[in-house]
Amino acid sequence: MSTDLGQKTGQQPATRADLARQLLARVDRLTPRLGDVSLAAEVQLLKRELVRGHAILSARPEDNNYLSVVTLVEAGLASLTWKRYTPGVLDALRRAFSAGASAGEFTFEAYEAIRRDFKASGIPTGPTIHLTSPAAEAEDQDGPPA
Repeated sequence: MSTDLGQKTGQQPATRADLARQLLARVDRLTPRLGDVSLAAEVQLLKRELVRGHAILSARPEDNNYLSVVTLVEAGLASLTWKRYTPGVLDALRRAFSAGASAGEFTFEAYEAIRRDFKASGIPTGPTIHLTSPAAEAEDQDGPPA
């Protein structure tokens, strides 16, 4: 399988629903690459589409809650290596993007449901601190703060 990093996904989306459909199509491209190193390049293309979505969503106050979904997905993707993508992770991404494809207001409650779904699916939704990291051990050895 090859990944064309210069490939265009079509027209620039004009609405939240257009963006959501474009993101869903990008997730569908990930499925056949699960477990293969080429997945990493496809994930980068998804990340690029997410970044492009900021301009569309931030221009419309009624889409601010879906912009929060986009940033939630970006945070989750930043925490996963290509080896940690599973069919369950892709399903959670599909559910998140599908929620934005419908017409009408996208509510905070809808965002919160997606955040809970990510957590249940094992997708990190924020920064994590590993207390067993070498940096934490080094801090313990320095003694109490002055």
